[in-house]
Amino acid sequence: MNTAYTYDHYYSYKEITKILKKYEKEFPNYACLRSIGKTSEGREMWYLTITNNKVGKMDEKPAYMVVGHVHAGEVTGSMCAMYLADVLLHNTTKKEIASLLKDTTFYILPRPVADGAEYYLTHPEMLRSINLSYPYEEDMPGLYPCDIDGDGVIRNMLVKSPFGSWKKDSKDPRLLVRRGADESEGEFYNVYSEGLIRDYDGLQVKQAPAKYGLDLNRNYPMNWNPEHTQPGGGFYPGQVIESRNLIEWIHERINLVNTIIFHTFGGMYLYPPAGVPAKESNQVDQEMFKAFMKMAKEETGYHQLRIKDDFLGLDSDYPANGSLDDYLYYGNGVFCHSVETWSLEQQANLIPEYPKPLKLKEEEEVENQRRILQWVDQNKLNKYYSDWKKFKHPQLGWVEIGGPDKKYLLQNPPTQYLPQEVEKHTRYILRHAKAMPHLMISNLKTKRVDKDLYKVEVVVGNTGFMPTSATDEFNKLVIARDIEVTLSGATVVEGKETQKIGQLGGYGTTKASYSFFGPSTVEKKPITKKVCWYVKGKEGKKIKIKVVSQKAGTVTESVILK
Repeated sequence: MNTAYTYDHYYSYKEITKILKKYEKEFPNYACLRSIGKTSEGREMWYLTITNNKVGKMDEKPAYMVVGHVHAGEVTGSMCAMYLADVLLHNTTKKEIASLLKDTTFYILPRPVADGAEYYLTHPEMLRSINLSYPYEEDMPGLYPCDIDGDGVIRNMLVKSPFGSWKKDSKDPRLLVRRGADESEGEFYNVYSEGLIRDYDGLQVKQAPAKYGLDLNRNYPMNWNPEHTQPGGGFYPGQVIESRNLIEWIHERINLVNTIIFHTFGGMYLYPPAGVPAKESNQVDQEMFKAFMKMAKEETGYHQLRIKDDFLGLDSDYPANGSLDDYLYYGNGVFCHSVETWSLEQQANLIPEYPKPLKLKEEEEVENQRRILQWVDQNKLNKYYSDWKKFKHPQLGWVEIGGPDKKYLLQNPPTQYLPQEVEKHTRYILRHAKAMPHLMISNLKTKRVDKDLYKVEVVVGNTGFMPTSATDEFNKLVIARDIEVTLSGATVVEGKETQKIGQLGGYGTTKASYSFFGPSTVEKKPITKKVCWYVKGKEGKKIKIKVVSQKAGTVTESVILK
């Protein structure tokens, strides 16, 4: 596929804004740039709408939404979103892209957490979502990570102590291993984040609470829980403007069918439910998710995991209440899934720890660290992993600082690995978008019954893999509306001008299976429905049929009375 930009570094907010504005100017028939609203610091929350505007309105087509990231430091996701926009706009004459943009609307939100991401990219510190103090307004006692040696990276810090739990590995001193129960002689250490200690008592080094602890992926209204139950969830759903803007914007996009939310790290595609076990969720939708995950596996090789069951683990004490995934799925009936980009497991051939309830033994954890170091050496990535270096700490005396660049080795890929990361996920999205529901009008015909009296008949169908409701869960919501088929241009004498036909299944909702006797198909939900009217009008009169679905779009066709 053609692209216009390089993906050899992580874009700043200014770069993203410049490129998006350029797209709107260069591709007026395809690209439209708007803002969901402003962030806490006044930055625009840009979203780029991409579709073929010469063929249908953007809000009358099924929509695919791409969210760059909801966690500030997971900037790989914004690069994936920008790459997708690049591919879509610079390949409009290619058959695959042209077909998609004719029938589909893409909403691309590269960086809705612009404040937090800009802080992450311009400061050594890591943060979860947004650089606003939470849950404490003032710094609390304890160790705060910071770059005390001035190399621009916050690494690990070794403090030598006779009470230490760790020692350096005899084969590779960069690696730490646990001190044995019978080891009384040697050099032993405690390990902390590089940083400074507030209210240090001269004895204990305690980790301070995160200064910026608000998690925007726990701040959405579906299954929301307060801080004491769900850390990072905020004092109330939609506490900050970034969350509120996105909540309201999503609610207004009734044509949303599919959403992908980018995260890092781990190399996995995650799908709802997040708050309850999968067995308690809609099983029709679970089967649909599995079909999409098969494509994700083929394109990326990543794990495919149910959020609650396989990623967190059913026995996990770490909840995921108030997630954007559950808000989209349960609150809006949208098929959504998250991808944890950047897989060191794949790159360094690590021992996998997913799906849960897999749990690595300590010796396996050590082996994985050893393999990461070997991979770093083999690929000459040593600038991302520092040897231990002595440093005079203002509070602890002589310490050693070293270890990985947690931002751009562990959380995000080194920039030379960024192009392959963004490309693989776009391959998947282009395939996934083809599964959208698409309405079709066929067999539209008229038949004279009497003088100026005609029977008009039409078949409405869905040629897509997905049903017109997108999720089965959508049908439970009060916002769900039946497909409406409207006739105009003649006087209807029998049958309503607008007829409601419920929802249509897709070919993915049929029960297609093999047996000893060969393949078979059982249609669980009608994929086509016939609608008819008796109308009064003159021969040669043109009438129009309009079919409207909230999620599957709008189609029209005309016929002459004869």
